[in-house]
Amino acid sequence: MKKNITVLGAILILTIIGIPTVLTLNANSTPNYPINEQGQTYGSDPLTIEPSQEPDLLEATGENGVEGYVKTSDLRPPVSSPEEAIAFQKITEATGYRLIPLYESDGKTVKGEFRLYSSKEINEIKQN
Repeated sequence: MKKNITVLGAILILTIIGIPTVLTLNANSTPNYPINEQGQTYGSDPLTIEPSQEPDLLEATGENGVEGYVKTSDLRPPVSSPEEAIAFQKITEATGYRLIPLYESDGKTVKGEFRLYSSKEINEIKQN
């Protein structure tokens, strides 16, 4: 019985010590995305920690279930001041969403549209 407890304790200690090491290695490593002919990276982005680790083209499902990629730069509002941000937010909330192009992995061929909903619209969808 004592031998089983010792082995279990050793496994527990190794697990506790090992987990932070694994997370640290993953946090500092850069994802290895494929690169298209334009030099853009593309792929899914489930666990990136910093925007610099995001692919240029992010896998997405657009209108009518069309699969493709959105440019991560299109996901960020094109604003440079608080006043522009407020105006942009009001316009987006008035329509409920913003349409952005959905691309093939080449980053050039537009194959559909992706709706980027405002937070107000998302809350209304959740309530219904």
